[in-house]
Amino acid sequence: MILKLCPPSWSFLFLTLAFCAPAYAFKLSTEGTAMERKLSRMNSGFFDKLLSGAALKGLPLFTEAVHEEITQRIYGCEGDTNHCQDADLGMASPYVIAGVRWNDDPPFRLLPDQAKNLSCKTDETVRFITQPKCWAGLFWDAEKKAKSGVTMDASNGYSMLHRSHFGDLQFLHAMASKDGEAPEVTRKKILMWAEFSWRIALREYGLDTRLRDVKIEGFSEHFGKTEWNVQDLFTLGNVALRRNIDEVAFGSLLHVVEDSFASGHVERSEPVYGKQCNGSGSLFKPGSITQFHAYGNQDTDLHAQADSGGALNYARAASQGGIIEVGRNLVAMLDKNLPWDSVKPYLECVFELKDSATPASAGSAFHKVN
Repeated sequence: MILKLCPPSWSFLFLTLAFCAPAYAFKLSTEGTAMERKLSRMNSGFFDKLLSGAALKGLPLFTEAVHEEITQRIYGCEGDTNHCQDADLGMASPYVIAGVRWNDDPPFRLLPDQAKNLSCKTDETVRFITQPKCWAGLFWDAEKKAKSGVTMDASNGYSMLHRSHFGDLQFLHAMASKDGEAPEVTRKKILMWAEFSWRIALREYGLDTRLRDVKIEGFSEHFGKTEWNVQDLFTLGNVALRRNIDEVAFGSLLHVVEDSFASGHVERSEPVYGKQCNGSGSLFKPGSITQFHAYGNQDTDLHAQADSGGALNYARAASQGGIIEVGRNLVAMLDKNLPWDSVKPYLECVFELKDSATPASAGSAFHKVN
């Protein structure tokens, strides 16, 4: 795939991105973790300089450490927001945090004839923290293509960034890939990824497991054409993560679960107080899903507001069936090394569809008014 782009200016590019909200939910820290900065040879001053410029202010994805905070709270942080937003706090390991960040910033490389008009190094891995100008340019291109109805999936050679934010991999954010997608289809993709990541967390799949050899229903549709293995998918260009690939994969699963409680992505009914998941012992049931949202026809400003830290109700997040409780239940299950067959019923409960669940749409509260 050759991306033929008219190269925007650096300032215009980020101003454009400030008004483009892709398929992601709670936001991420701009700087990443200390480990990421060390590996990418970047430092806090570099990103401080970018953030101090008007062009980068308002970038919707990398502005707040909301995902990091939720994850640190899942692992026991009880401090205030500033304390728990520290990606290097240590409650959750840096490898889990890296996995949580992976869904929004998966690593990939470009062929020499791809995005030749942008500031991209094709011999280096592309991630926001390693090649921010290249990353932003590709993001801008993907947003434009999505708005014009271009399909970005495994069959047409688009990058992981295109596909994960605007294409067939939007289930990584608990979101449908398009309006009208049946809720059962979106749910099946989410549970597919949950099984894949859980099996890596248990080290049933290793770094050398080829993606095309993974025997999970539906997986080959998204990854069957690639020659990648698990190591390539999660740790391309990042050797430091490989020894702890189990934690990285678990972090990716947590990201999906966290996103499923973002109102711009999923509409849930109010949980019934005291209601428990069948066969779970004493685990409380989150509100059932009434609709998975799709980004295409959403109002970008409203979507962005729902992704902010201010939109996260921490009292609700910590309540019965809330994000934090669900995350802690999954951590406890992993600590016990429970097999997928034992974990699956709980995740099926977390992503249970209401009988009246409807096909994906922008959502009534997020619909774009023309």
